[in-house]
Formats: sequence, structure tokens, C-alpha cells
Amino acid sequence: MKSLMRMPNLTRYESIGINQLFNVADGHAHQPQTDTQRQIIGRLPDLFNQAEAARQAELEDEFRRLFYTLAGQPTAAGLTRTLFCYSASLSTDLIATFLASRGLTTALLHPCFDNLATLLQRRNVALTPLHEEELRLDRMEETFAGLAADAVFVTLPNNPTGFELSREESEKLVALCGHYGKLLIVDCTFRFFSRKPLWDQYELLERSNISYLMVEDTGKTWPTQDLKCSILAMSEDLADDVLELHNDILLNVSPFILQLLIEYLKDTARNGLQTVVWETIDRNRRTLREAIRSSGLLLDNPGSTISVEWLRIIDPNVRSLEMVDRLQRLGLGILPGDHFYWHDHGQGERYIRIALARCPDMFNEACKILQLALMTGRMDSA
Repeated sequence: MKSLMRMPNLTRYESIGINQLFNVADGHAHQPQTDTQRQIIGRLPDLFNQAEAARQAELEDEFRRLFYTLAGQPTAAGLTRTLFCYSASLSTDLIATFLASRGLTTALLHPCFDNLATLLQRRNVALTPLHEEELRLDRMEETFAGLAADAVFVTLPNNPTGFELSREESEKLVALCGHYGKLLIVDCTFRFFSRKPLWDQYELLERSNISYLMVEDTGKTWPTQDLKCSILAMSEDLADDVLELHNDILLNVSPFILQLLIEYLKDTARNGLQTVVWETIDRNRRTLREAIRSSGLLLDNPGSTISVEWLRIIDPNVRSLEMVDRLQRLGLGILPGDHFYWHDHGQGERYIRIALARCPDMFNEACKILQLALMTGRMDSA
């Protein structure tokens, strides 16, 4: 197969994917509305009027309380050291600006979605890769003993691999950050897909007295046409400086968006994550895994529960860019694995990522295209 030029970043591949007939590229929430969510959409004029009449602080307080309560984070529900942004990327850029202002070097999880690295590097934050296996309980002490970076930046659960830490591993991570004086940064934007028992992570952070920044988001979970809100929470010692950076770029998130998300959070609290979010993701995961059975793709983490699937290409002669190109020609948009390995693209060239938060009927057709391509050798050179 001919050599293909690698595009600059994953977002470029996503922008192509959203214009394909079958788009399973971007990880945003595009699954169908539930019946009760459609009722919310039917009330949009009333929600607009409610938002217009409400005070911003009241909406923010209610949104924060509902979000963190659903997430099983009662300590965070009462925190006032939380800033609101239109996207997790904006929250991450604020973090990057803060790190740069203090000249802090950062160890960033590898692999992860590449815009995390790009945003940090654009602000001239020096990065070193931190591999998932280095955060296992039996290796964490050794990892931190040799870690020169000032900050540790992890995504939990991790996009694309579904990697998570147990409670014991999380407690160890926080303890080591305290012992070695590291700033802990956690991207939790896929948190609502985790099936691990809920426990109060913010209580641990507050009790530990370490410096921390936590990024939350709604955009991966609820199908609100990218009307979303990210929360950036922080330890007390960072609050004043990060607030000033936030003030430079944003006064507030739209009260209408907050009012809309409040209704989605209430609906999910009533009906449960299993019904509102997980059922569609699990159904599409089963469809995909059946489609690739005995094919040229292998599940990298069969235990993953997040809304994307990370697949390894078995054929040593096929690279991810080639597979992406061939599937695009068939009207199917996926992501190559290359850029997730932001420090060494070559490590990811045998992987692809497929998003699961989609209409099951459409996703079923997408899987048929993938299956046909794999079965008929359409990945070979044309």
C-alpha cells in the first residue's frame, strides 16, 4: 500500500469523519435522545425563559451540585473553587497557561488524546511521557522516585485505552504526589462511563492538601449537540492565580446551556446512567466486537467500558493511516492510533479508535462496512 502523509492532529481526522456517511471518529456524544430527553428538547423555549430569569450563581450552584452528586463526589458538590468553561479543551488550555506561568514541567500520560499534549506544548510546557504501566501499584514508587517533572497529568478513565486506576492506586498516586511535591492534574471527562464503585475522590484530594487541578465535562456523556460545560476544580493554593487566567478569557458559560444541562442531569439522576447512557454504548460495543470476531483487529483492553473502542491491527503490513484512508473511501470515518502516542507516533501506527456513542442502527451499518472491508481484504493496496 502506498505511503500516506500523516495529518497534523486527531482533530483534523475528526473533521473529515463528521462529514462521512458513517462517522465513528469523534468521541462526542451522538447517541439518540431517550424518550425523556426528547421531552426536555420539547421544552427549550421554557428553559430559555427560565435561564433568562435566573441568576448566574444560582444556575452554577445547581449545575455543580447535580453534576458532582451524580458522579458520587459529595465533597466537590460544596466546593466553590470551581470554574466553568465551554469545553474541556478550554479548561486544559487554562491549565497549560498556568503551568507555563510558573515554568512547571509536566509528565503527561502516554497514550492520550493528542490535543492535551498540543495545548501544553503550544504554551511551551516541557513534557515527558508517563506510561500507563508506570502507574500500576507495584511500579508507582519506582516511577515517582525517578520522576523529574513538576506536575503529573493523567486522564482517568483514559481515552483511548479505557485505562483506570483502582481506589488503592489512586490513593497511592495522591500520596506520592504529596511526598514528592508534585502538582496532580486529572482529566475526568470520561468519568461517567466508569463502572467502578463510586468513591469521593475530592475528599481524598482535599484531605491530602496536595496541589491539584481536576477537569470535568459533559460533552462526552449527553447528546446535547455540543452544548456542554466543563468544570475546572482546584486546590486552594492555586485558586487565585487560575481564577485570574480564567477572567482574562471568559465571564461565564451561557445560562441557557447550564439550564439545559441541569435538566439532563436531573433526568439521568431519575432514570440512572445504565438506562440513559450505558445501554447504547454497551449495545454498540457488542455489535463492534461481534463484527471484528476472527478478523484482522484485536481488542486491546477487553475490560474497557468507556465510549470508544481501542483496536490493534494484527497484520504487520497494515498501518492505521492506511486503514483510515481505505475506510474513508467506503464512507466510514474512524481515527488512527498514531497521534494518541503524542511522544512517538510510531507506537500508535498499529491501532485505530472507534467511537461508540452513536445511533445503534447507523453503528450497525458502520460495522458491516468495517467487517466487509476486513473480510474481503479491502485493506490491501488497491
